[in-house]
Amino acid sequence: MIQVRNKNILILTGGKVTKLDDFRNPIKKLGLNVQLASFYDLEYKSTNHKTNFTLLVKGKDLKQYDLVYFRLVGKRFEDASLVINYAKKNGIKIVDKVYETSLFLPSTVSKAIEMQKMISKGVKIPLTYFGSLEKIHAKAGNLLGYPYVLKSTSGKKAKEVWIVKNKKESKLLTGDLNENEKKGKRYFAQKFIHASQRIRTFVIGDKVLGAVTRPTKWRKLFIKKVDGEYPEGKKETIFPVDKKYSIISINAAKSVELDIAGVDILEEDKTKLLYIIEANAAPAWRLIKMHTKVEVEEEILKYLQKV
Repeated sequence: MIQVRNKNILILTGGKVTKLDDFRNPIKKLGLNVQLASFYDLEYKSTNHKTNFTLLVKGKDLKQYDLVYFRLVGKRFEDASLVINYAKKNGIKIVDKVYETSLFLPSTVSKAIEMQKMISKGVKIPLTYFGSLEKIHAKAGNLLGYPYVLKSTSGKKAKEVWIVKNKKESKLLTGDLNENEKKGKRYFAQKFIHASQRIRTFVIGDKVLGAVTRPTKWRKLFIKKVDGEYPEGKKETIFPVDKKYSIISINAAKSVELDIAGVDILEEDKTKLLYIIEANAAPAWRLIKMHTKVEVEEEILKYLQKV
């Protein structure tokens, strides 16, 4: 008689894992291999800009499971999408089946998923750590160093972005944001890049039409004063766009499956290394059009005719 091995099963829920306590006795009675966990137990990190991506649940790779059962998703669509994308890629079955076949949350909504896609495609981003606020408080300082940048996964136009200079500030910020997390907000941390300028490129398909550069938010933390004053940041249009900006911008847009995108780049002042911090759908192009004389709408229509 052939004995069928027990599957390794993960049961996930939104909120506290105590919601799953009723499963504990049946699991023990039936002798099953089941792990109970909350979406708060999810985490991932990028490591030295390699393309390997590992999604962890309670510190273990999700790939160890044969099946994931969503007991309750609630408002945790981002977390569920991370699990679904990873499960599909690694041949892990999902119950209910609706989660395997539904279009869940695109990377245009979730920066956590956007960063995940970039990591997986080898796009260079600042070293990144995703997890609950509690996990970020405990681990981000050691992984990324201080200061690091804390961001909401749904933040737009530089809103919901904070700099964390030390463990004390991390604890205070965690306390301030705790209620938001309970309501479904998610956060991630990134290494602070010493870049005094940010470049925003405008991408259509395989072309970069133009770019603008603007001073970064925390540039005064590391730039030196000249005659007692901080030098003015540049507010300029870049046209034509340097090849190095074009290549990384197009790769970033493709990695998150955007055909028309605004891509934000940081260029580290000392090393000149480039890092992608964001790729946005439906970007504004007023400045590109004004200063480069490129007929952006026309270029978009031409592209739409070709695809």
